[in-house]
Amino acid sequence: MRLMAGAVNRSTMKELQKTVQASPASYPWQAVVERVLAEPIDPEELSTQALKSQRDWVVRGGRETPGKGVSYHAKSFVARMVARLIFFGMFVVCAVLVLVLVKARWPEFDIYRLTEWLQRTWPGTFGPR
Repeated sequence: MRLMAGAVNRSTMKELQKTVQASPASYPWQAVVERVLAEPIDPEELSTQALKSQRDWVVRGGRETPGKGVSYHAKSFVARMVARLIFFGMFVVCAVLVLVLVKARWPEFDIYRLTEWLQRTWPGTFGPR
């Protein structure tokens, strides 16, 4: 009941996990029960927590934890797309600004040299001029 009510603190749960993982052949139920019962707890508080846990269990519909809804996934998708769009926009502005500054600083510099090299290297990809 203490475990289901969430009345076992986090450090004890980590100890219990290590204990259970240390003996994969059989479940060390005595060690787990003794460790859980070693912590003092008010019986009235435990009953209240257990009833709340039971209520949540029934409302949830059993053991399965419900997944995130469609609206959550839609909102997070839109948020990711907006973030990518903002980043891409800033990236394009910075790239154009750098190219303009390079052309202003060194007018003889050909910013299309890379494109010409790519066309010579892979002529089938870019097509004829």
